[in-house]
Amino acid sequence: MHLDSPGQTDAKTWARTGQLKPKMDSDTACLQCHKDMSARLVAHTHHAADSSGSRCYNCHMPRTTFGLLHAMRSHQVSSPTVQESIAYGRPNACNLCHLNETLAWTAQNLHAWYNQPVPELSQDDRTIAAAVQMILKGDAGQRALIAWGMGWESAQKIAGRDWLYPYLIYGLTDSYAAVRFDAWKSLQTLPGFSDFPFTFTAADDSLREAATRAYEKWLRQVRDVNAVYRPETAIDSDGRFQQDVFRRLRSARDEKPIFLAE
Repeated sequence: MHLDSPGQTDAKTWARTGQLKPKMDSDTACLQCHKDMSARLVAHTHHAADSSGSRCYNCHMPRTTFGLLHAMRSHQVSSPTVQESIAYGRPNACNLCHLNETLAWTAQNLHAWYNQPVPELSQDDRTIAAAVQMILKGDAGQRALIAWGMGWESAQKIAGRDWLYPYLIYGLTDSYAAVRFDAWKSLQTLPGFSDFPFTFTAADDSLREAATRAYEKWLRQVRDVNAVYRPETAIDSDGRFQQDVFRRLRSARDEKPIFLAE
């Protein structure tokens, strides 16, 4: 699968495709051995054949590793499990795409489809989207992964874009520069912010000023006044954080120092 050097392709393409041989960044890599899966793909994935939910890598090698200022695919082949998210804090593949869904939603589907046991879940895990919890109270590594994931086109198509703005704008003031960078780059993928200027290494006052400017721009110029926000996103009907939920989750943030060696 691995391509030792760019060879016949350019270096940027080689890097962007994970330094893999041609077509090895697609389901072809897995179907070399799992040949029978092609005929029963939808029965296995429970997603449309042409959707991101039927891509082998997205479910079994999700982007749960962080490096070079972006989320990268894990090199550990695994299956989605809510229990792992609860026990170790590792985002599961389902909630990395379905950003607006709860762990309870994921657990129920994994039980129905693959007979996985439903673990004991907290009230928050039953009512608040897993991504919302991680970006507000998670550690720096979790926040970086979710900030990057909110800019992933496949996730935006599934979970919607309107509710992402407040979280990404708030991420511009994160205490970790890596989180701020990914929040900014993801914000730039959203309508109205493609050219939004931001210096992610600026002083705190400048960061707060930029976040205020971004929020006012979204609230006054970009926000769809007819948008409907699901309760799991903890966004009020006027596009603002549900303050009781926001304050409670933010006060519970895991502030342990995180050092990610490149």
